[in-house]
Amino acid sequence: MEQLTKTQSAMDFFDANTDRIFRYKQRVKELNRTGIDTVITLINVDDPVGGILSDILMPGHDWQQYRDAGEQPVAGGLAKKEFIPEFLKVAGYEVAAAELAQTDDLVVLVIDAGVALVLNVQFDKKSV
Repeated sequence: MEQLTKTQSAMDFFDANTDRIFRYKQRVKELNRTGIDTVITLINVDDPVGGILSDILMPGHDWQQYRDAGEQPVAGGLAKKEFIPEFLKVAGYEVAAAELAQTDDLVVLVIDAGVALVLNVQFDKKSV
């Protein structure tokens, strides 16, 4: 039951950030990138594993400014896919690592509440 609660929390985190994800999807298109080399990230910086990956992807970023403003710090954007499956595997997220490594689709990596989810999102063609 605890895993289900964590997964629901991660999905709620995803749902709360869908506007960002649509912007990131548009940016992928503008840069002529694909899921072969890119993953959209949506990372809760205060998650233990999320914090580590956030610091790797955005070294030196001041996450405290968001906390001070009463916001949840979120590392979201586009990341090069090449090292992320191995990072996930080492962090103990073997299923997410395998899912990410085995797809060339553009996916969203969500890390929140001790869970890593790889979500294949269908975007409305009118919005992107």
